[in-house]
Amino acid sequence: MPASLPFFIGLRYFRKGAGDDRFLSLMSWFSLLGMMLGVVSLIVVTAVMNGFEAELQKRVLSVLPHAYVEGPNQRLDDWPAQRQAIASAPGLKASAPYVGGKAMLSAAGRIQGVAMYGIDPELERSVSSVAEKMIAGRYLSETPGHYEVVVGDILARQLDLMPGDTLRVILPKVTVTPFGLFPRERVFTVVGMFSAGAQLDASTAFIHLQDAQKLYQLGTAVQGLRLQFSDLLQSAKWSADLLPLLPKGSTVVDWSASQGSLFQAVKMEKLMVRLLLMFIVIIAAFNIISILSMAVSSRRGAIAVLRTMGASPGSITGVFIVYGVATGLCGVLLGLLIGVPLAVNIGDVVAWLESVTGLYVFDPQVYFISRIPSLLRVTDIVWICGFGLALSVLATLYPARQAAKVQPAEALRYE
Repeated sequence: MPASLPFFIGLRYFRKGAGDDRFLSLMSWFSLLGMMLGVVSLIVVTAVMNGFEAELQKRVLSVLPHAYVEGPNQRLDDWPAQRQAIASAPGLKASAPYVGGKAMLSAAGRIQGVAMYGIDPELERSVSSVAEKMIAGRYLSETPGHYEVVVGDILARQLDLMPGDTLRVILPKVTVTPFGLFPRERVFTVVGMFSAGAQLDASTAFIHLQDAQKLYQLGTAVQGLRLQFSDLLQSAKWSADLLPLLPKGSTVVDWSASQGSLFQAVKMEKLMVRLLLMFIVIIAAFNIISILSMAVSSRRGAIAVLRTMGASPGSITGVFIVYGVATGLCGVLLGLLIGVPLAVNIGDVVAWLESVTGLYVFDPQVYFISRIPSLLRVTDIVWICGFGLALSVLATLYPARQAAKVQPAEALRYE
């Protein structure tokens, strides 16, 4: 028997349904559609989750650095020399000094805890885009001593602040006086508000570096350096390489550690959604097992004839493997052809549906985004298609082996 014959017979069964059975042909189409829907769902949802993760990274890291160096005992005395020492480190684009810590802001009878950073307004431009995120007022002046502060727009709303208003900064440190212990505090003037489009807008404030040094009583020292790398995905490795260049006792923390809980939550959510959608593909694979098992049962006579004509058990196995794989392959290809354009244009599709129905997926008044982001990666497409094809092949093995075990004499006894 020609080696290509199982291939052609398997394709014939796929095109017309084994034994021209309409019910079996309908089941084949359902199995193909199930595989297609599974692939489309995985491609679209994975692209959307990637888009959310990338959007979150972009927004958070527009205000926070890729990494930061903290000096021994949270103090870096000769910071210009240390900044110069790491300037030529691999992957490092820029660095800027900072003084930072927890603080409380009090205004209009309200108190809010924040993360407050003292920065050099000019040097900070190279490690974050706070200056470009201003939506009201202005950025910090380069001249210290005016005790200016810029706050996130959500924080400003919570404290009912506008540019020109004053607030009181209270540190979790005490000053000893003849009258007792008092928390260290200072009145600052709000000069501007920024918006990164993330939760940081509700908990972040910036003041001038020298004002922070006076407030924290550090003299000319700083707490550490804020770092910007050429590739944020490599920041963990490049950050570790900086330690030998820094004073003993220094620590380097990259964004994946400082914001680890946030991004780990996103990754976990993406993993769980992907696992749930994979069951659609798994169910489609079970459908392939069903249609092949029914095909073997309905074509026992044809199998017996092929065996008497010299077909080997391997050839019979090949017929039904081709039948099942063709079903899965067509489902995967159709899913790819539909899923990729849909994933790339999902934002436009959802926007059109919103305009037609009047319903909004993301209300701009509630959420930080008003449009569904999407980021399609080739590796994800390869993984999804490979998963669908692998399940299609595995689903054919048991029915194909059962077909190869059909005995010609027994099958033809009642024909």
